[in-house]
Amino acid sequence: MSLLSRLIGGVAVLLAALMPFSGAAQIAATNGRPDFHLTTSRHDLEGIGHYFRAVAKAGTNQFAFIVPKGYFVRVDEANRLLRAVEREDKCAITVRVMESPTNAMDKATATLKPEVFRELLLQRHPTAKIAEELSLSAGGQSGPAFDFVWKNDSGFSLQSRIAFIPTPAGLVEFHLITSAAEKEEFTYALNSLMLTFRFSVNGKLELPEMSNKL
Repeated sequence: MSLLSRLIGGVAVLLAALMPFSGAAQIAATNGRPDFHLTTSRHDLEGIGHYFRAVAKAGTNQFAFIVPKGYFVRVDEANRLLRAVEREDKCAITVRVMESPTNAMDKATATLKPEVFRELLLQRHPTAKIAEELSLSAGGQSGPAFDFVWKNDSGFSLQSRIAFIPTPAGLVEFHLITSAAEKEEFTYALNSLMLTFRFSVNGKLELPEMSNKL
């Protein structure tokens, strides 16, 4: 089986793992959760070519980010997510709004509890081996993140980095998936996406832009 086929299988497993949580989000939406809209737009920049910007709106709250160059975009509004896939299918990055787990926030520090999200991760991937726990930031907010290795149904080892960031629009999950051998090559793509992440403050959203200036 080719690397391409095995990685596609891994992405399929990832999406299947997301479905129970996405289903919960859809049920919540029918019980008063704000409507969710996600759009992408193409922008041309001299000397660089084009890039895509994603803008999401949940009720009166918004957030936006720039999709890494060389990635195809798949939008799934029903499940409140965008999936960016590297042109050779070697890497996929999912950004989605999810329901916050019960007791996820530490009231004393007003931060997310890493142990809650570690448990959530292991519920999705019971055989996952967590290599590192860290904190990542996006849009000026920080949250727990994990590097872990797991295997898909074909027995192919995959590497993931997942981060959870609180925003006014809801809890946003960033999830990178690639082959274990190529994780370092594609981590920069997730980092660049998170660096461009912005959310609205007092109803105003500062849209991220790319520049052709050094």
